Amino acid sequence: MNTPQKRSQIFQLLKREKVNIVFLQETHFRHRHVPSLAGRGYSMWYHSTYTSAARGVSIGLSSAIPFTLVEELTDSQGRYVFLKGRIGDRLVTLANLYAPNRDQVGWILKTLDKLTLFMEGLLILGRDLNLTMDTTKDTTSRTRSVPQKQIRKLQLALLGMGLSDVWRIINPETRDFTFYSQSHHTYQRLDYLYLPNYALTMVKRATIGNITVSDHAPVSIEVKFREISFKSPYWRLNETLLDNEIHRQEIAQVVSNFFNINDNQEVTDSILWEAHKVVVRGELINLGSRLKKRQQKLDALLQKFLCWRNCIRGHEMRPSRPACRGCSHR
Repeated sequence: MNTPQKRSQIFQLLKREKVNIVFLQETHFRHRHVPSLAGRGYSMWYHSTYTSAARGVSIGLSSAIPFTLVEELTDSQGRYVFLKGRIGDRLVTLANLYAPNRDQVGWILKTLDKLTLFMEGLLILGRDLNLTMDTTKDTTSRTRSVPQKQIRKLQLALLGMGLSDVWRIINPETRDFTFYSQSHHTYQRLDYLYLPNYALTMVKRATIGNITVSDHAPVSIEVKFREISFKSPYWRLNETLLDNEIHRQEIAQVVSNFFNINDNQEVTDSILWEAHKVVVRGELINLGSRLKKRQQKLDALLQKFLCWRNCIRGHEMRPSRPACRGCSHR
């Protein structure tokens, strides 16, 4: 993006797609040599630059977005930029990451720790991870560039933060890619957008575009922003779930399985603990949902029985009375 021609192509794409919040990686802007990007429909830009024409990440906001900056955090290596601010009256955190092509997981985990301390409100996270999270779906290569144990550590960290890969949630079985490696002749999905789990219901679509302007395909999501509840729904344990011995055994088995698989000294105790809480909470929610559906079926059967009994009694008292139409008792 450090040439006028490339910038013009990018702005044409942004205008055509009506993008409101922009995450750019590999901008190649150098310290104190950032061209002016305002005046093209995007009045606010925030950058992390490097000493040479390499790396670089930027976040841009459309002039139509009523954004007020509260705090900004960038690094000197051109790898990330974090913004905390308000869109209207909503507190949000925008984070853009560009991972190195070596020790990706170690760098990402350290950066996520910084982000956890910085962020408030709704988090929107965009990243070029320089790795694939799932070799069965996210690449045409069957070899792993990063060991599965390292990927698992990263997945646990994201789980602990309550974040989900939006494109994969919307397209659970689709194989699509954002990068083509000329040297290895393989396609890979390296670029991701993450949202908190509570905001996923507000996503209207998630798409991967074509590789045209750069060597990466753009990833975009459309969110019903005004309809998002910016506080995670308050969850409270239904203690009656634990009154049943079978339920207690099920939960105990879930906890035991989780720690047997993941307590391998490869993730910090804090990440392990937060991830375990997410898993247990999900299991309890699932259990409560199953019991609720079962109770609803029992209630429906009881209503049918009571209706049937009333029909029989009414018919016995008045044999000429028409058959009951309020229930099915055949």
